Amino acid sequence: MEQQDQSMKEGRLTLVLALATLIAAFGSSFQYGYNVAAVNSPALLMQQFYNETYYGRTGEFMEDFPLTLLWSVTVSMFPFGGFIGSLLVGPLVNKFGRKGALLFNNIFSIVPAILMGCSRVATSFELIIISRLLVGICAGVSSNVVPMYLGELAPKNLRGALGVVPQLFITVGILVAQIFGLRNLLANVD
Repeated sequence: MEQQDQSMKEGRLTLVLALATLIAAFGSSFQYGYNVAAVNSPALLMQQFYNETYYGRTGEFMEDFPLTLLWSVTVSMFPFGGFIGSLLVGPLVNKFGRKGALLFNNIFSIVPAILMGCSRVATSFELIIISRLLVGICAGVSSNVVPMYLGELAPKNLRGALGVVPQLFITVGILVAQIFGLRNLLANVD
């Protein structure tokens, strides 16, 4: 009888719990990891795009220092956005709840994807900088809300195991970005 009571107290990993964990981690933590590493491989190609865009506007190419500074601003917008997103976690969670905050956070994922996709057509490197800031906000919110959400969703005996899943998906996101960054796959002008 005592063993039955003990097994009743311990939660099990159900299909719904596993799916909720995987969807929350993939939808948030994977994107965080991917965006951390995705900017490394195409750096030269993107700097070339920046220079061509500037040339189209002014008729002259950027010197090395302003180009490097502009690229540094682009790269640093992601962690700055993460800082802003971390500050937004409290108000978002209080207003929308954990699940609602994650759903609201999708705005900071979808809008930057559209902006980045349109940057070449619009010949605007500013769209890339803005989208890096917005996707950083997404990463800041998700890196705080996903563990909170999973910690409340999981039974006590599974909290540690499910708490590791977001970190695993961050690492998988970095790996995927590195693989896609290979010159033979996606790290070309097209």
